Amino acid sequence: SVRPPRAPTSLSPFMGALCPRRAHAGGAAMEGPSDGCSAPSGVGNKATPRVLSSGGTVRDPDGLLAFFRGTGKDNRGRTLEMMRDFDHNAMEVIHDYIQWFFPTDEVSRFNMNAPMLSPEIQRVFVEDPALQQQLRLNLEKFCDFLGLELKRGAGKEIAVGIGPHFQERVEDCWVGMYGGNHNWLRISRVLMCLGRCGMPEEQQAFHACLEELHKQGVNCDSAIIHWRQRAKTVPAFSE
Repeated sequence: SVRPPRAPTSLSPFMGALCPRRAHAGGAAMEGPSDGCSAPSGVGNKATPRVLSSGGTVRDPDGLLAFFRGTGKDNRGRTLEMMRDFDHNAMEVIHDYIQWFFPTDEVSRFNMNAPMLSPEIQRVFVEDPALQQQLRLNLEKFCDFLGLELKRGAGKEIAVGIGPHFQERVEDCWVGMYGGNHNWLRISRVLMCLGRCGMPEEQQAFHACLEELHKQGVNCDSAIIHWRQRAKTVPAFSE
């Protein structure tokens, strides 16, 4: 049966920038054009400097820490919980949430409002288990979007596996047109974010699942080489 066409206009305009689904050429090393369909910035956070365990303060002009602590909003006035309430359709067609869900220290070429995960902020994430837990919840949500499952073993070890709804997500997430898929670019961002925030167990579990999908025949050749590089990412601050 043919799936009925999506109707992005049914989504609340408050939810963010909507862009038509498009095919992307190339690999997954950087954000794709679809990640940057954002409109001019709206509501921002007035961030106050945070004190590090080392005694210094951290500059957070984007309010990223407040956003992850549940006391702030992104530039559109959305909270982290609002983003976690997105369904699969919203996660597919809204393209300016992923930079807040998984921030990195790379300047986005396509979203001028993307927050920056500076080395100072990376250190805060590394030192704060509560912040890492929020990022872990984001990973769980994103894995579900991809048709995967984030699992915790009896010993609390992390694993990522293929979920029971994987086939339902193949068309959006695992079919490459002209050699790419914008969700593969998002995957690169996730791997980098986890590495920068000092979460190697989650990073490697996610990467291992990607390698297994590639081994099983998912045609992501253009992306897998970039994922392998991003899976080596570590925090960028110096001790």
